[in-house]
Amino acid sequence: MPRLVRAIARRWPAVLGLAFAAFNLATDDPHSITGALLVLATTAYVVIAALVRPRWSWPVLGILVVVVVTARLVSSGPVVELAAMSAIVVGAIAVGAVRGTFSLPGPYRWQPFAAVGSMALGLGALRLSPEAGRVPIAAGLIGHGVWDLVHWRRHEVVSRSLSEWCGALDLTLGLGVLLLTL
Repeated sequence: MPRLVRAIARRWPAVLGLAFAAFNLATDDPHSITGALLVLATTAYVVIAALVRPRWSWPVLGILVVVVVTARLVSSGPVVELAAMSAIVVGAIAVGAVRGTFSLPGPYRWQPFAAVGSMALGLGALRLSPEAGRVPIAAGLIGHGVWDLVHWRRHEVVSRSLSEWCGALDLTLGLGVLLLTL
């Protein structure tokens, strides 16, 4: 038994990611397609990349969660939430461009493109019916899960624990949303 406990303790980010994905799938509103987690993950990655501060991964994610929750409290739909995240993404891309961050080799150079692509999926899904909008959101989550794996393996841009948590969350949630859609 202690061996199992140690194994779970070592993989705490993945365990938390799986648990959070299961919670979201179990409590999800089938008529909602905000793609909040896709947009949140993308925003966190590009902000952390622009700052070149992997150690700030969890604090940045925490601040962005506060922004999302605040946007939800002051708004009745996803527009304010997505507008806030879009503004943060644009700001992070500008900061990263000025600092030369996105000319660094490896995953740093792809952060702005990944951010814009994920934001486009999230915003584009709003133009579709809830059922149809879930497909691009699921594809974006699965794609971001693969992106997380790249960051985890290379140990670049974000902390390894965040990429592990995010990968478990994104892949599980993306596959779950896709299965619920079919």
